[in-house]
Amino acid sequence: MTTLRASNLSKTYRRAGAEPIRVLRGASLSVEAGEHVAILGRSGSGKSTLLNLLGGLDRPDPGCGARIEVAGRDLLGAGERGRARLRAEAIGFVFQSFHLLPELTIEENVRLPAMALPGFRRAAADTRARELLLAAGLGDRLGHRPAELSGGERQRVAVARALMNGPALLLADEPTGNLDALTGRQILDLVFDLGGARSDAPPALVMVTHSDATAARCDRTLRLEGGVLA
Repeated sequence: MTTLRASNLSKTYRRAGAEPIRVLRGASLSVEAGEHVAILGRSGSGKSTLLNLLGGLDRPDPGCGARIEVAGRDLLGAGERGRARLRAEAIGFVFQSFHLLPELTIEENVRLPAMALPGFRRAAADTRARELLLAAGLGDRLGHRPAELSGGERQRVAVARALMNGPALLLADEPTGNLDALTGRQILDLVFDLGGARSDAPPALVMVTHSDATAARCDRTLRLEGGVLA
């Protein structure tokens, strides 16, 4: 089963008084259920832009004929509310800079995505969040806030939060970029363990990275050059 289908993704940034910058020029990819795909590319090649499009956080250029389907659902054809619901139900994000809410405990941060689902049940969400944090080695830190954790621990929280709703697709943007080599390897272990071995329906993974060693842990590697994937 194909989890992600994306075609003809183009993105141009325009600023008044400056030449347009065309970052993507018809990029396309397809990812099967449970498959791990790494995307390599130089800095500024458009890797993060591509991930933002795949996750519905940004929109491709109008009129470029772009299509994005996640778990068989049309991402671009949905309205803003429909995209938000699809993101909540089927897509998990792991960012380089964690993006945890500082005023919430780590348990509350992990539980947060479940609150966007129809029929949210607090007790079930609490149980799921605690199970994920326990598996991430943070079972004794549930009441701590992000500022009380190390960078590696915060990224563990971010991985648990991304998997909270059991997404079909996991998008990771340089998830080890702000970490030392050892901690980075531990975070990758966690991504593959929590998303794979500990899941009955492991998500497809698309991971942006600049590291050949990180990419080598995935099933397949694509390179973004000149705005297209090869």
